[in-house]
Amino acid sequence: MNINILETGKLPDTLEKKYGNYTSMFFNLFEQLVVVHEIKTYDVTRFPIPTNPREADLWLITGSSCGVYDDLTWISNLRYFVKQIVAKKVPLLGVCFGHQLLAEAMGGKVEKSPKGWGVGVHEYKRLSNTRFSERLGNFFTGYACHQDQVIIAPTGTISAYGSQFCPHSILAYGDKNKPHAISLQSHPEFSGELLRDLITRRIGTTIPRSVGEKGLLSLKKNPENLKVFRSLLEAIEIL
Repeated sequence: MNINILETGKLPDTLEKKYGNYTSMFFNLFEQLVVVHEIKTYDVTRFPIPTNPREADLWLITGSSCGVYDDLTWISNLRYFVKQIVAKKVPLLGVCFGHQLLAEAMGGKVEKSPKGWGVGVHEYKRLSNTRFSERLGNFFTGYACHQDQVIIAPTGTISAYGSQFCPHSILAYGDKNKPHAISLQSHPEFSGELLRDLITRRIGTTIPRSVGEKGLLSLKKNPENLKVFRSLLEAIEIL
């Protein structure tokens, strides 16, 4: 299987040296699932964006510190390419920024939420009955680290999971039981240690202290990252 990762951001240097980059974290998930694969990474923030949606069996869009509404050429170009991937119905998985970009590209609305930062372990409730949600269950937990949110889901999508804080946590595109694209707001590739370091770096500055402290306390819980990741790949028939 050819997996192409569209890397849209970097962790701070000190954390990347400690935990790896987005590609290595997703590589680890695929290894745990024993998926036979070849991974190719495009740093779309610095280098040309690919032009052929069919060169991969799966496209994966990572997280980023940028907002999908930022006036940057690479974001505009990536948005156009995402539309092409969806039009060709090549399997696509978006995570955090990737979740937001896919929604915005397909006609949804993304903005900096008036609810502020969501950090730590968040719980999401099943909102729609789909084949993959039956496997995932009525609830799942995930590592959250975001201000931006999908405020309005694109027409024709299925909002499979959500919460009071984040109403559109998982969005599926196409047939609800056989979507060709799927995305989630939380980070199945993160570890608790990484998120703890991210929150600690920002607490009291960009992240309000009360929000950060609550997020740090929530890290006592361990989300079932592999189960969530497996469910999304099964949904788009990669597994």
